[in-house]
Amino acid sequence: MSVRPMPDWQLYARSILLVAAVVACAVVVQIQFIYLEFHPRFLIVPTIVTLFVGALLGRVSVLRRRLRQKSLEFRAIVDIAQEFTYLRRVDGQYEYVSPSCLNFTGYSQQDFFQQPNLMDKLIHPDDHTRWSSHIHHINDRGDPESFDVRLVTKGGDVRWFTHICAPVYDESGRQIGVRSTNIDITQRKEDQARIEHMAHYDPLTDLPNRRLLEQELGRRTQQPQRFAVLFLDLSRFKNVNDSLGHGFGDQLLQRIAQRLKFVCSADTLLCRFGGDEFVIVTALSGDKEAVLAFARQVLDEIERPLLIASNELRISGTIGVACYPEDGTDSVTLIRNADTAMYRAKRQGQEKIAAYHTDYSREATHFINIESDIHRALQQQEFFPYYQPKVDLRSGRIIALEALARWQHPQHGLVPPDQFIPIAEETGQIAELGKQMLEHVLADLGRWRLLGCVVPVSINISPRQFTDREFWQRLHAGVAEGGFAPALLELEITEQVFLGDIHAAAARLQELRAAGFPVALDDFGSGYSSFNYLRRLPVDTLKLDRAFITDVVQDPASRAILRATVGLCEELGLALVAEGVETEAQRAVLISHHCHLAQGYLFHRPLPGADIEALLRARPA
Repeated sequence: MSVRPMPDWQLYARSILLVAAVVACAVVVQIQFIYLEFHPRFLIVPTIVTLFVGALLGRVSVLRRRLRQKSLEFRAIVDIAQEFTYLRRVDGQYEYVSPSCLNFTGYSQQDFFQQPNLMDKLIHPDDHTRWSSHIHHINDRGDPESFDVRLVTKGGDVRWFTHICAPVYDESGRQIGVRSTNIDITQRKEDQARIEHMAHYDPLTDLPNRRLLEQELGRRTQQPQRFAVLFLDLSRFKNVNDSLGHGFGDQLLQRIAQRLKFVCSADTLLCRFGGDEFVIVTALSGDKEAVLAFARQVLDEIERPLLIASNELRISGTIGVACYPEDGTDSVTLIRNADTAMYRAKRQGQEKIAAYHTDYSREATHFINIESDIHRALQQQEFFPYYQPKVDLRSGRIIALEALARWQHPQHGLVPPDQFIPIAEETGQIAELGKQMLEHVLADLGRWRLLGCVVPVSINISPRQFTDREFWQRLHAGVAEGGFAPALLELEITEQVFLGDIHAAAARLQELRAAGFPVALDDFGSGYSSFNYLRRLPVDTLKLDRAFITDVVQDPASRAILRATVGLCEELGLALVAEGVETEAQRAVLISHHCHLAQGYLFHRPLPGADIEALLRARPA
């Protein structure tokens, strides 16, 4: 229950009565001992004194009560506020400290009262200079000031707060202290830092993103120190996404990011540029050879086998290198030239690293033009198969064909496959090209079957097609509609198909063989792990890479590899086809080593369907 405050008039009355009592006692004593008799005039002066002093005392009581009430109201407001407020004298002693100081700093009000300038001791070491400047500013100039600063709590935590401070003056204008309100903004700062991190870091790998990369390159290009930009693209990453899912692909990217962090030093900037592309910015102290050696180290690290969710993967990549300032003086140019060099490395094949050269920009323009031309050619149906026979080495008899894509360009004539197949694979146009090639081959097989001269035909399957279920559905439907056995259509694949996930590849091949399609492993011996694949993958035929046939006559090592491969195929029950046979001497060596099947210019060059049809019809029964 609240107590109603005494009215002001009662305070005045009480004060006058109190003074009257005192004065009356004085008058009585005076009359009793001094004047010995009473006269009314004796009351005039005491009455005046009583009224004056009583009124004055009453006024003081009223003002004191009002001041006490205002003080209570101030404390009632300030004490329950979240903000930490204090009033500090110029000598450092605290006149007032709000109770929120305990939650804010870990120190109680009593701690502040007992330790002058305690606030100065709590400021974060990195902000001491800023705080000292503020103290001098507020003392010398006397202007109010507000800024963000950190303190270290009694428990060792770091808090951000907004410090609002203004001087306090006495009636003469002399500064007697400062009053300050401190607002905890730690959560806001953490939110800002989180937003800033999200804006500049990749959420999947927690690596710097493209925006931070461009800012860092902009900073570095303003300095004289040389540096190199490495543009890394993972090979066949789309195959992993298509076959195992995007969640699995995300795990793979995270593991690759961890490996890249391991190989990069503290002063090297590693960024995820986007998708399966990473950019590394590293100091360049010597010539480009040192950077190329570092690039090889990066590839060695990411090419080590990965085991994710019981799936063993082998991921490779290509790297393009551009150096500042010789290959570019701004971030856009450096990234573009490193990217251009990376695509050059892709087209080089076995060599997976390329340093930028000015010629590469012209090649990049040529790449874009070819890509556009392929798109037009696909719409105009300018691609069709040429067929190269596979023959029995002893009799020369045609026993099978390999379908090879050719482009009949309206201006440039017949375009060789090495000028458009890599670009089609890189841009994804290989899917439509493979579809058109399959339609041509199925049509030719159907016609030759009716003519009674059909032989098995092999088609090359790219890594992108291998993971494309729509392609396989079209293959099954085409064979069923043509009415011929799947055994007439052999599927040629390279080890690039398996580097994403060997288990998924093996399962897919088992499905195809169960459906009756034979499988051939092309370019055998050109990869570092082909023998491992033979042990784990269901294939019917090996095609020995032409690199071993070229030198098989004069090179004992090539003959040894041939001999070992023939023995391996005999033990495993596989057929062996030698690629690129061009001389009679090579043919003789192959026959002497019991290799019975081959293809090459010695026998037949790739020919259009009509010419092959004539050969097949003229073939002895």
